[in-house]
Amino acid sequence: MKHPIQNTALIAAFVSIIGKMVYHIFFLASEDFDTYSRFFYLLCFLAALFISLRAWKIQHQGSPFTDDVKSGLKIASIYAIVISGFTYVYYAFINPSYFEEKIAAAVVAAEEAGLSGKNLDNVQNTTSFIFDAFTHSTLTLFGYITIGLFYTIVLVLLFRYRPKAFGI
Repeated sequence: MKHPIQNTALIAAFVSIIGKMVYHIFFLASEDFDTYSRFFYLLCFLAALFISLRAWKIQHQGSPFTDDVKSGLKIASIYAIVISGFTYVYYAFINPSYFEEKIAAAVVAAEEAGLSGKNLDNVQNTTSFIFDAFTHSTLTLFGYITIGLFYTIVLVLLFRYRPKAFGI
């Protein structure tokens, strides 16, 4: 591979997107399957991070710690940008009813709790902000970058401490 970092991150992102679309097309939407799709995203992300960092360390065995972390963050950022963009498109155009149902459920729960008037409007406004495609995609971007930083540091330390166990 000429650019293992970019290639692996993009392949993992597209496999995640295909998995989400297969879930959306062939399975009925439920909270359980939403959790499974999130775990599938995480699996693809961590596999891309591991494979790319291992390829990086094989090509650059004497590289400093900061270069290893930078390469891991490149993987995380590429994956996060692609998935964040897809998240926006998915919730804004492909499945916009998902957030509408969440907002309606929150308003019904607030009404059942006895809220009315201004308090009910506050619930409506708050849930409309939280369950928004742009907000969700922004949080997805930030979350994957943060998770990527943590797991990159862990993997780089493992690769430095036990390189033979990983074939480096």
